[in-house]
Amino acid sequence: MEIVGHFFLFAGLVFVVIGTLRSIIAHTVIATLHFLTIADTVGLIFIVVSAFFFGCLSIIETIAFVAALMVTGPLVTHVIARAYINSEGEG
Repeated sequence: MEIVGHFFLFAGLVFVVIGTLRSIIAHTVIATLHFLTIADTVGLIFIVVSAFFFGCLSIIETIAFVAALMVTGPLVTHVIARAYINSEGEG
């Protein structure tokens, strides 16, 4: 079980680091948000699943965290992108 936990932890860290590095070289705010949302959501879900395999979380807590991450990450990014698009039209 610990080997599976290490795999998920490593995969999650790779997603977060690559997404962050890719967002730095993105040309627009929308592209930056796109890379950060996908990489951070998937990466954090992998990290939460690895915490389950390490015995830090129960199955109910893991499901709750994963559901919360799947909803809040894209939702917050959508709100930020919508605010950026709306403010760009006024400026």
